[in-house]
Amino acid sequence: MVLFDSHIHIGQFRYLYSTPQDVLDFLTKVGVDRFAVSSITTCEGNNEKVLGEMLEMVKIGGMKVVPVFWVMPSMLEDGWFEKFIDCRIQWKCLKIHGYFCNWDTDGWQIEKVIAKATELKVPLLLHTGGRDESDAGSYMNVIKRHPEQIFILAHSRPVEQAIDVMQHCPNAWADCAFTPPECVSEMIKCGFADRIMFGTDYPLHNVFYAGENMEDLYHKIVDEIKGSMSEAEWDLVSHKNFERLFGKI
Repeated sequence: MVLFDSHIHIGQFRYLYSTPQDVLDFLTKVGVDRFAVSSITTCEGNNEKVLGEMLEMVKIGGMKVVPVFWVMPSMLEDGWFEKFIDCRIQWKCLKIHGYFCNWDTDGWQIEKVIAKATELKVPLLLHTGGRDESDAGSYMNVIKRHPEQIFILAHSRPVEQAIDVMQHCPNAWADCAFTPPECVSEMIKCGFADRIMFGTDYPLHNVFYAGENMEDLYHKIVDEIKGSMSEAEWDLVSHKNFERLFGKI
């Protein structure tokens, strides 16, 4: 089975620190062939550390790695946005997190990030869920304003809003990181199998499900998501959509 994970992290999350090697070793062990990854150390504001982590991830992971640049609003004012863009990493995706930070969907900051994503011809990953300001529906207008730009609704939360956005915006995609299988099934039934990507948010599970066997848990997630759709739909969600968006190797 070919399996790509579109939502992976390295770095510091609460008390857990996951090195690039830790994450690469685990994903190799559970059979993941390629993965899109960002550093959650970004939340600490230690940009030098984040850059070092991402450079190391790309170095050791090679062609398996799709590097994701997690953008903070502060980076757009202190010069770090340009430093990350101009570093040795060939970014394949940009990301903003509207739960962790305030992003005005009508503001210049989000427009600058979108403009760069469009220039680089890469998708923009949007965290969804957790509060009104970051729910999927809050991004409807900005996604409509940029029909040439692909947006990924990370987590697809709340699912009814994610479905509404995807119905109105053909440039809206979704991932299923921490998305209940029944919600994935709802999106599949709406005809979005060609715009959903498998993702897990690993290694956050080591904190949320401390004490569980992570390999078993990962395989359980795969089996549950796979079980919510047909084999043909799973082929799209598990790897073919990922290849359409990020390219083949």
